[in-house]
Amino acid sequence: MSYLKYFEGKKIVVAGGNGFFGSHIINKLREVKCKIFIPRTKNGIDFRRYKDCISYLSKTKPDIVINCAANQGGIAYHVGKQADLFLDNMLMGMFLLQTSQEVGVKKFINIVAGCSYPGYVECEEMNEEEYWNGELHESIFSFGFPRKASIVYGLALKKQFNFNSIHLIMANMYGPREHFNSEQSKALAGLIKKIYEAKMNNLPTVEVWGTGKPTRDWLYVKDGAEAILRASASYNGVEPLNIATGVRISVSKLAETIKQVIDYKGKLIYNTDKPDGALHKTFGIKKMQKVLNWIPSTSLEKGIKETVEWFSKNYERAITY
Repeated sequence: MSYLKYFEGKKIVVAGGNGFFGSHIINKLREVKCKIFIPRTKNGIDFRRYKDCISYLSKTKPDIVINCAANQGGIAYHVGKQADLFLDNMLMGMFLLQTSQEVGVKKFINIVAGCSYPGYVECEEMNEEEYWNGELHESIFSFGFPRKASIVYGLALKKQFNFNSIHLIMANMYGPREHFNSEQSKALAGLIKKIYEAKMNNLPTVEVWGTGKPTRDWLYVKDGAEAILRASASYNGVEPLNIATGVRISVSKLAETIKQVIDYKGKLIYNTDKPDGALHKTFGIKKMQKVLNWIPSTSLEKGIKETVEWFSKNYERAITY
């Protein structure tokens, strides 16, 4: 693929490369001859510490840093961890950007969660022009704000040092190697686990949180990995760029699709006492299409099928990861 030629011969650090999204980015990078560095916490590297960031980047001297490092999970994961999530993500984002500029990294690719968009603005789709026009949703503010702040810091580094960082705002991603444990799983993975286990145990019903009305933009992780590498090769603006499908999927349609793929015959029960989160999160993709000359190709049904197949084959590992 032509866009992958950009990475040939380059040294690339993928922070968070052992995680869900980072591992798929690395799979794509291995299709070309480049040197990939995957920092590992088990080796004592903690990007919440300036000294670890500057030491690691000074030793590896990468041309490119791709920042997928994050402490995150679904809505339930945030309860009781708000301060920890804020500090962890703020420190990682700031120190990785700062030290990348200090050691002479040529390009910094910053992965930003879509929850950093305003959470209370009712609109058909969220476009980059509206990114700064409102407060974050209270259910995820302590994670979303540090990601938003990293974009501000990238802009500041551009103005002061002409440092090249790009900031890619990702729709909700799903796919093989996602978190399926009850504490960290997001809506799609959580529903796959619930419905799969209901079928295994012959349960007559499955509880779905909320009303089923909220809509989300679900991006298959392999499409997401391709998109950020395409953007890395062709985009140099410091302004945010949405990476998404542009397709609005309600929670109820998502649950019914998963139910169909798994072939579960029971009933879905919506618990309206549980939070919905923001009502709509669909992303505009006009800028992405123009910049990348590309749109994601994996249908929701195909993506869910591949995810369920992986989950089934890796069940014991998946529910504890």
